[in-house]
Amino acid sequence: MSGITLTAVQQDTLLQLQQAGTLFDRTQERLNTGKKVNGVTDDAVAYFRSTSLYDRSSALTTTKANIDQSVSAVTAALNATSAVDGLLKQMKGVLEGARGAVTSQRVAATTEFNSLAKQLAELVKDTTYQGLNILTSSSASLGTQFSERTAATLTINGFNLCATGTGNSRSLFTGVTAAFKANGVLNFSNVVFSGAAGTGVKGFSALNLSSSLTTGGVTISVSQAEAIFDQSDNRLDAAISQNEAISAQLGINVSILQARSTFTADYASTLSQGGDKLTLADLNTEAANSQALSLRQQIGIQSLSVSGQQNQSILNLLK
Repeated sequence: MSGITLTAVQQDTLLQLQQAGTLFDRTQERLNTGKKVNGVTDDAVAYFRSTSLYDRSSALTTTKANIDQSVSAVTAALNATSAVDGLLKQMKGVLEGARGAVTSQRVAATTEFNSLAKQLAELVKDTTYQGLNILTSSSASLGTQFSERTAATLTINGFNLCATGTGNSRSLFTGVTAAFKANGVLNFSNVVFSGAAGTGVKGFSALNLSSSLTTGGVTISVSQAEAIFDQSDNRLDAAISQNEAISAQLGINVSILQARSTFTADYASTLSQGGDKLTLADLNTEAANSQALSLRQQIGIQSLSVSGQQNQSILNLLK
């Protein structure tokens, strides 16, 4: 059986219809995906360049999430130091109120002073973020990686605000040996006692600014009591200043982390936009192309129909 023979015009029309169909499918894909480059076959160079940009943008987005977690961790510590400042100032107020007070008031002041210190220690212990507390151990650290470069990091070393060992330069009472016990109780004699009386002071009741007072076989004169109050007051002032310095350091770190977070977000967006420039389609153009190709297909089909009608007319003449 011989093959079907088409005229040159019909063959050309069919070829144009096939091409139009291919272009129409491509245009529809671009309209559906919004991209002019959906795979390597569309544009290998643009595809791989955009993939590199998208991958880096995605990695930076993950990095930003880690930076934001660090911001939260340091902010939690910063909020704690703000609360610690208030408790230290209350302790200073109790200390100053104990000066010249009667014995019963000094006994009550000792209880209040110790209670405030206990709450201070408990507050610091509660400042844990995702298992890390940078206020309870000077060996603790918070490391934040900003990019794949090794040098692009920020390490925040921890503090031990309520140190239980020897004098610690990263604690509140830097000039005091073992200001706190392991259970958070204040070593009253270590913080309040100045050394002038030769023995530890157990409470404000042992300090009388009106006359010498003998407690537990130890006599503390008025001048000695005054010296203890003065030095204790100085120690609290120093602790308040130390806490302010720690807060300032934490605040600077928060600012650095926030700046990095903002930069990383902007940078990731820039990279993503760069990838979009290589791959995104102009939807207005593609919509116009879709209409033009649809019209071209209709004209081609109509052309084939007209050609077929011509052949039918010839057949009719032969009958």
